[in-house]
Amino acid sequence: MPAAHAAGGSCEIGKTNYVTDTPWTEAALGMDAVRSLADGDGITVAVVDSGVDTSNPHLAGTAVLPGVNLVGDGATDGRTDNYGHGTVVAGIIAARQVEGSALVGIAPKATILPVRVYDTVSNESSHSQGGPSPQMLAKGIRYAADHGAQIINVSQSTVTADDGLRSAVTYAQGKGSLIVASAGNRNTSSSTQDAPRYPASWPDVLGVAAADTSFHASADSISGSQVDILAPGMAVTSTTPRGVDCVFSSDAAASSYATAFASAAAALVAQRYPDETASQWMQRIEASGNRPNPDSRDDDRGWGQLNPYGAITMTLANGLRGPASSSYESHAPEGGSRQRVRIVPTPDGDHGTSLAMTLAGVSAIIVIIMLVTVRVMRDSRTCEARRTVLDAKPHSAATSDKGHRAR
Repeated sequence: MPAAHAAGGSCEIGKTNYVTDTPWTEAALGMDAVRSLADGDGITVAVVDSGVDTSNPHLAGTAVLPGVNLVGDGATDGRTDNYGHGTVVAGIIAARQVEGSALVGIAPKATILPVRVYDTVSNESSHSQGGPSPQMLAKGIRYAADHGAQIINVSQSTVTADDGLRSAVTYAQGKGSLIVASAGNRNTSSSTQDAPRYPASWPDVLGVAAADTSFHASADSISGSQVDILAPGMAVTSTTPRGVDCVFSSDAAASSYATAFASAAAALVAQRYPDETASQWMQRIEASGNRPNPDSRDDDRGWGQLNPYGAITMTLANGLRGPASSSYESHAPEGGSRQRVRIVPTPDGDHGTSLAMTLAGVSAIIVIIMLVTVRVMRDSRTCEARRTVLDAKPHSAATSDKGHRAR
């Protein structure tokens, strides 16, 4: 299960470097407007990866939880990263502001839960070897779900639809977590063919493809039905282990980093709408994607370019153009209830018109019957009153206007 690594020799572990130019992703994602609405506060994002190095000042203090090391190499928890990949992912999501640096995470107040599932990856013949097995990745996803991660970032992909991994995904979804996964990288995958990748291909998992610096789908990213959204993956500014900043993937877009941008956007949505389900968070991200046709997706960019502002500000309602809401129910934590906003399909137009006409006809008949009944009762009472008066009068003479005498 390969993972995209930073290209180029400038982004070395332990090299101190400050990026002072504003990352292109800030304008592309409209972050000035977004940060006035949400910053990820209170949201836990699990990074199931190579670990996260907390010696980086962007990731110090309370930014990163201890997490877990599932590799078994002696590291006490998830806050060690010998390969560097997990630290880059974490920085994209939740890097704190550091003096002298232009880098700020997309969700700068989110909390990272590092779940260390591999130590290193070797690159042979332009393809990655090593990385986490599907079984190890499944363990990491289960750990993340059990430890309160609302968002689970999986910047990994495999061509194998492993049953154990599928079970772990379903388990996490049952806990209310949204899994955001890589759609695959062409230059690091065991297969360069455009085809399904896992866990991104499974239902209710947000699959992410990588865009270049023009925010166009990159040929470096695997296309297919697993693609739900397109996010930045090229020339990405983020954090380095035992260092500060660097610009990664300057030559080729990486869906690993695109996945991190999508996970961060999901954290903002989760903060803004804590009472919605994970499937509704996913629907917001998909439906708000910038695309030529609001009613369709394609295998290169899914439902379009990631649009955090749109995802946060849109209203889920009947007739929303784009993807339908997902199916699975959210887990309600013990000791409390969780409200759900349910989207009920609008009835068929002809059926609704027929029903309205039927109801109107019945109502008219009822009104006519009531009016007739009232008139009959009133006339009956009038006649009875007249009889009573005539019976009570003496037989005295009276003249009418015409001079006839009443008898």
